[in-house]
Amino acid sequence: MKLTDILREIEDEQGGEQKANRTQYDIAIQPESIDDTLKALNDIKNYGIYAQNMRDSKVIAKVFGPSIPAQKAGAAWKDWDSRSDLEKDNKIADIKNRAPEAWDETVEKNQSKFEAWRAEDNEGEFEDWLKTLPGKSLPLEFYGKYGKNYFPMKTPDNLKKYAGKMEQDIHYVVDNGMILFPQEKSPFNPKAYLKKVLKTIMDNANVSFNFIDIAKGEDEEQTPQVTVQPEKATVPPLSTTVNTADQADKLRKQLQARLGEVPTAKFEIEPVGTGTDRQYKLIVTGISADQRAKLQPVAFDFKQKLKEEMDWEQRQMLVRAGIIK
Repeated sequence: MKLTDILREIEDEQGGEQKANRTQYDIAIQPESIDDTLKALNDIKNYGIYAQNMRDSKVIAKVFGPSIPAQKAGAAWKDWDSRSDLEKDNKIADIKNRAPEAWDETVEKNQSKFEAWRAEDNEGEFEDWLKTLPGKSLPLEFYGKYGKNYFPMKTPDNLKKYAGKMEQDIHYVVDNGMILFPQEKSPFNPKAYLKKVLKTIMDNANVSFNFIDIAKGEDEEQTPQVTVQPEKATVPPLSTTVNTADQADKLRKQLQARLGEVPTAKFEIEPVGTGTDRQYKLIVTGISADQRAKLQPVAFDFKQKLKEEMDWEQRQMLVRAGIIK
């Protein structure tokens, strides 16, 4: 054997030992309250945008159909044939609710076929006749061109209905006053991403906690490494005073649109002053420092535009009075 081969074998053995000795860690949470933490993990609102990662792709495909429009009609026929009578009733009710005009057109244009079915000693309503048809024989008015009536549109609001959350004993386990998140079972990879998601969930639920790194492996004498989360800094409310309640409400809508879904955020409008001096203050609380900084420019621009409008109106009054040109 050549010397280079011997050296390579030694390096491989040493490298294997180093890899074997390299400790791997899972993330755990050590909260002040296990019950509050479990409630936070079980509330999909706390996940924010990360709930989208928990969607079941098979469910999404069944509900919304194929992403290619030309394939949707065939998928609608196949889905219809796979349904029980009760499931067909549910789909009919779904189409009636989402596309009432298409349903009315279905009934109107296929009334003669329904009556012919009744004439053959069949009993039932229009829906019962529809359920006897195989997918390929369904009226076009019912499922729509490219299946547009059969499958709902894949809008953000519709997708939210099928977002998900982590489940206990599947994605995490409770053990010795901690909640452990085994990385091999995590829907959020890598570990840094899982940590970011967990921080978002806990912050939205106002749950105090510490991150702990739990060593994986057979060495039970390993001491957990505790990573203490820094205490949250007190964030002052964001308040903006305007002249009318309508202006305050308009600003509230703009700030909510800019902020997005933050379950802890509260928007309150309070009257200030009395009589002709009355104004309205919009107060935003329950947000982080970063979120407050995100909203400040919106509030500033809103006030600036109000000032510009008021200056323009005052100038127009002076022009009409002949005081200035």
